[in-house]
Amino acid sequence: MNSPKRSAYTTGGSFLIRLVRTLGPERLGPLAALGLLVLLAWCLDTSGSFLTVQNFSNILRQNSFVGIVALGMTFVIILGGIDLSVGSMVALLGGVGILFLNKAGGWWPGSSAPVWAAAGLMIVGGTMLGAVNGLVITAGRITPFIATLGGMAMFRSLALLFIDGGEYRASVSGFGALGAGSIETPLTFTPAGADSAIPLKLHYPTLVFFGLALALSFILSRTTFGRRVYAVGDNDKAALYAGVKLGHVRVATYALMGGLCGIAALLVSSRMNSVSSAQTGLMYELDAIAAVVVGGASMRGGSGRIFGTVVGVLILGVVNNMLNMISSSETLAKLGMPNLNIAHAQGLVKGLIIIAAVWVQRGRA
Repeated sequence: MNSPKRSAYTTGGSFLIRLVRTLGPERLGPLAALGLLVLLAWCLDTSGSFLTVQNFSNILRQNSFVGIVALGMTFVIILGGIDLSVGSMVALLGGVGILFLNKAGGWWPGSSAPVWAAAGLMIVGGTMLGAVNGLVITAGRITPFIATLGGMAMFRSLALLFIDGGEYRASVSGFGALGAGSIETPLTFTPAGADSAIPLKLHYPTLVFFGLALALSFILSRTTFGRRVYAVGDNDKAALYAGVKLGHVRVATYALMGGLCGIAALLVSSRMNSVSSAQTGLMYELDAIAAVVVGGASMRGGSGRIFGTVVGVLILGVVNNMLNMISSSETLAKLGMPNLNIAHAQGLVKGLIIIAAVWVQRGRA
């Protein structure tokens, strides 16, 4: 007869085996990396501010904009493509949206109609620009890298041209509530140094990011369109012989990518109440691709999950937060480098992460 302790061990072992089988290595790998990063950041934190509710809330909010773009990049990379124009597209859509918002504010003074009209313009405009990218790739038979590289240059140039390299500023009240607003939850926490607890707030960008992640995960795994995206990315010739219209799937995927860029442009321009024609959306393409690849998607196409991308976004968010935290702490001074601003090494770290993730995938293959 087995002892209660041995039965408990057996039950726990069976649960872990079922958990590993359910999640799979492609999900457990990014989760394990995220856990190790959180542990490392906690060890390097000398101020005790990393493992706080407020800090994690800030990480989620700050990375929601890139996260929304990364969700669309997941579809593009699974399709076997790439989109380098997303950052410039966000800047152009946000700038044009603010120009229209300010103009519409004179048509409907004191109304919320200009805000929603500008939001619709950004999302619809992004969908159209994404469809144009897809048409150039499909009808023009130009590789995605070259087509979207040209789009990156053109969209950024247009954003600079419309405002002469300056900044778009919104003049309609209420626009900032979309990107800077939040809802209060019944949960409370006590910030460091505070005397009383305050309610936990969920910011709108964070809610939109996770809401879109759930919806797109369903589309990717449970709909005909999602299965066709996987099929085209895995073997486009086999998909063609199976009756899949490759051009339609590619154009629809890039249109989806553009629509998500429109949503990101709406939220980031609303949060800042402005758009910088030169800086807004800068390096979003690198962050989005890094999040997707770190999340387990293959650059060859045919594989990837929204869940992995969400974890990849969180990994990059923790990395950025950790580097900023180290730069403002006493850690570097103890190492004899008090004047080194390691926050500037974010691009270096992200590049190494992308290379390492692709190298791991190659080892699996």
